[in-house]
Amino acid sequence: MIQFQSVDQATFLRDYWQKRPLLIRQALPNFITPLAPEELAGLSLEDEVESRMVLQHDAANYELRNGPFSEADYQALPDNNWTLLVQGVDRLIPEVNQLLNHFDFIPRWRIDDVMISYATTGGNVGPHFDHYDVFLLQASGKRRWMLTSQFCTEDNYIQGVDLRLMKRFPIEEEFTLEPGDVLYLPPKWGHHGVALDDECMTFSFGYRSYKGQELWDSFGDYLSENNAFNSLYQDPNWQNTQPGEINHQAWLQAKTHLQSILNDDSALQNWFGRFATQLDQQAHNMLPEPLNEDETASFNEFVQALKDTDYIERDPVCRFAFQRINDQIKLYINGFEWPTDDLQDGIIIQLANNARIDNDTLQRWAKQRPVAQWLYQLWQRQFIQFPEDELEAESYEGEA
Repeated sequence: MIQFQSVDQATFLRDYWQKRPLLIRQALPNFITPLAPEELAGLSLEDEVESRMVLQHDAANYELRNGPFSEADYQALPDNNWTLLVQGVDRLIPEVNQLLNHFDFIPRWRIDDVMISYATTGGNVGPHFDHYDVFLLQASGKRRWMLTSQFCTEDNYIQGVDLRLMKRFPIEEEFTLEPGDVLYLPPKWGHHGVALDDECMTFSFGYRSYKGQELWDSFGDYLSENNAFNSLYQDPNWQNTQPGEINHQAWLQAKTHLQSILNDDSALQNWFGRFATQLDQQAHNMLPEPLNEDETASFNEFVQALKDTDYIERDPVCRFAFQRINDQIKLYINGFEWPTDDLQDGIIIQLANNARIDNDTLQRWAKQRPVAQWLYQLWQRQFIQFPEDELEAESYEGEA
């Protein structure tokens, strides 16, 4: 867990989260980056990894390049004033994924991904604001951040630039971050970070944001998929109407009809559980393939592996969450409600809360056949996995 300094966790959640920035000095003391700049550059060479570069040629002249890149692209770069950004590194590097544990005071289903940037001296992506919450962890080197709360509006952009850069950016606060420091920024808060050396790496823990229209459209899709809300609109009592008039009673009747489904708490909860855990397209493309028949160990082999392994862990792409609906715990995985077959609430909650389940817990679960069968189904889908495909390796060795 990150170490809050000037405020405690409760104060942060009450007074800062989605309200105002907070600099947390040495939030992760003695932090050492688990990823070198060369390794980050290596990821940017891969087709399935989302990456981009930003080069600043002069004060207001920025160039955006989209990956994947090649070694020749790097050889042609200038000595300074450029930045490499790679999205979704938490889905690719286990050590980066484990850093999410430090931020579990915010529900895990709220996280979007971890983006990592590397910048040479002077490298930056320009003054801008985002529509989401972010924790900016300085992983190596130094970066100067400049902040503003002013002019964070859609009309304050420099025209003719590939990036959405703020035209007016009056600096209100300025900080220099060193390794282990964390800067929290709420949505719509202008920021501009400039690398002060050639070692500058910043990890951005970004959280999802939802537009009202996105929520509305998704709920409509949910109702359609479940063949729900098929009751018919009914006319009001017609009084003193004209042939071409839509009177107040008519649209109020439609409003009342729509409000009836919005007042259905069970429908809204079920929809939101699916919505909150759905994957974006990039993550969906990275989902592991379910095991085929040749790759699937028997149930008895699986149970023995549960007893023998040090742990099982969630695939880093997968999103798990639970909620209580009408005194029943429901589990959601990757945008779908997952059957729990009347398992004990504590088991469902523990699996949703923890990306890794240790051997002591697995020893107990392996003795409960319904629990083991449930885990077996999740493993077959590869939503949960053994360390380094341990079970598959053992199975193949047995066949040999």
